Amino acid sequence: MTTRAQLLNEMDAIEAVARRLAQVAGRSDPQRKHDLAIARRELAMRIMTIMTIGEDYPPIRQDPVLYGELRQRLSVLRAAIADHQTQWSAVAIDSDDAAYIASSNAVQAAGRDFMTWVRGVVERQAVASV
Repeated sequence: MTTRAQLLNEMDAIEAVARRLAQVAGRSDPQRKHDLAIARRELAMRIMTIMTIGEDYPPIRQDPVLYGELRQRLSVLRAAIADHQTQWSAVAIDSDDAAYIASSNAVQAAGRDFMTWVRGVVERQAVASV
């Protein structure tokens, strides 16, 4: 069974990877594309982890509405990431491309929306159980 602390710790880790990914995406050095591929891979793995532990977090798993919304929101986020990465492979992008920057910003916003929603659910559940 996933605890609130485990869920929040994993969310912190995802947010750290997302921040690093945003920083790498804005660089123009030769190492950038390699670092971008690594950060993208780590983000994908962490998103899968959040789904796994979110499914095992009783306040979400035991509420069919919350659980359905978690799955729907995660599906939207994963699709946004996949679309972005398909359109902008790490080796093909230039950090100063306006369309790439707009796409990257949209994915980052989708990630922030997802994380805000999950944190809100976790916080509301913590307050409700007091």
